[in-house]
Amino acid sequence: MSFADFSSIDNLLKLLQDHQHLAYVVLFFGAFFETVIPFSLVVFGEVFFLTGALLAGMGVLNIVGVIAVLYIGGILGDNASYWMGRHYGEGLFERLQHWPLVGRLVHRENYDKGIEFFRRRGALAVFIARLSGPLSWITPAMAGIFRLDYVTFLRFNTPAVIIGISEFVIIGYFFGRHLDTILGWMHNYAPAFAVVVAGLIALILIVRRYFNWRAEIDRTRAEVVDFVSRHFGLSLIIIGLVIIGVFYIINAN
Repeated sequence: MSFADFSSIDNLLKLLQDHQHLAYVVLFFGAFFETVIPFSLVVFGEVFFLTGALLAGMGVLNIVGVIAVLYIGGILGDNASYWMGRHYGEGLFERLQHWPLVGRLVHRENYDKGIEFFRRRGALAVFIARLSGPLSWITPAMAGIFRLDYVTFLRFNTPAVIIGISEFVIIGYFFGRHLDTILGWMHNYAPAFAVVVAGLIALILIVRRYFNWRAEIDRTRAEVVDFVSRHFGLSLIIIGLVIIGVFYIINAN
């Protein structure tokens, strides 16, 4: 059993199918270490959430057991990360502020700003961050480092953990329940599926290009209006020269 076994859904699916007696333990620790620094740098909770739910949908694992270990592991992991930040965060700031380069960002003034931010918006930050993958791995520790009230952390983090994990559990369980049907559909309609995906990608690119184009036009229009308002006399001269030039070209032809 190596780290590679936990790095992808395919590998983890095979591992847990072959070792069902360890499946719930593995899922628990996957959910736990997802947000515990430094493990959170290499442990991706989504892999465990989807894999556990897939196996439950396929009938290999019990869905209630999967949900229980994922919720408990996620909540305990976030709490462990919070308390690590609470106990060691300020001391870490004190040490890092004396390091070259790092000290420009990590210093007492920024630490105090962090405390003020979490005092005002920490509850909302904790809730939203747990639902957005890129920030979920570090926010519990940051909440502890910047002294967010623990009761407030619990009130907003716990439901966020449940909602965040449930998103993946619902998707994974649905795919597990209908895996054969979905695979058959993809096999039979792969060309049509590819065309639809390509069409959606093209549509997104066209829409983005359109809005970028509109933004560029609006920006250019604003610059022209600003120029005219600041140089009204010069603008009249330019317009007059353009009109004269147009008439000259017409008469020449």
